[in-house]
Amino acid sequence: MLIGGFSNAFAATNIVNNGSFEAVDASVTCDSPGFHTVFSPGTTITGWTVGLDSIDWICGYWLAQDGKDSLDMSGTNPADPEYDGIPSSAGSVSQDLTTISGATYNVAFWLSGNDDFGSNPLKHLTVTAPGYSTPFTHLTTGKGTDWEEKTFSFTATGPTSTLTFTSDEDRPFGAALDNVSAVLSACPTGYDLVDDTCVRSNHNPVAGELVPLNTTALFISGLSSSMIWMVPTLAGIAGVGVYFIQTRTHNKDN
Repeated sequence: MLIGGFSNAFAATNIVNNGSFEAVDASVTCDSPGFHTVFSPGTTITGWTVGLDSIDWICGYWLAQDGKDSLDMSGTNPADPEYDGIPSSAGSVSQDLTTISGATYNVAFWLSGNDDFGSNPLKHLTVTAPGYSTPFTHLTTGKGTDWEEKTFSFTATGPTSTLTFTSDEDRPFGAALDNVSAVLSACPTGYDLVDDTCVRSNHNPVAGELVPLNTTALFISGLSSSMIWMVPTLAGIAGVGVYFIQTRTHNKDN
């Protein structure tokens, strides 16, 4: 909606850093045939920490859902027992999100799977956040060609909320993960959601306090204030006009 050149629409901010896994440390190279194994406790994928054993950063081995990179949540690890001739073990990735205690956040992510070497096409992944832990599944029909969006919500319990994705496939060819996002969707009781942040309801700011401005509301408020001042002004102009007409009429009669 556009009023007087101001819009009250805004894009919700994704608080996940590097949700599509495009940014990596300079030491990470895209190895043949198009992936790089990151071992725990790895931090070479910007914003994320690798846990458990390992994950594979996919950089060309299949098509990503967003951008060009994604993850295979069960990485290749020569130190682990082999499965179908390829050593591997399950991994996890975690990120600490900056949140508002008591606020609700909507999380979205995309799943596919690595079905190489006739592995089980049903892939399993568990997602955890404050007060939330749920397994997700995806029946893959071809890696990088059948991405499926998954969603859930959680309520933050403090200023930091840890979001973790954990492979439930302790073998190669795990679930594929890409395009992770988390956005503020509801504020705690007593707060209003205004321009992608939480502001105290009916709050009058004190000196020195910074609060977000809703430009549309400000514009409409300005119009309202102007109209209030215009009423007596218009009434005064009308009064002068009536007086002038009455005076001319009175003079004519005389």
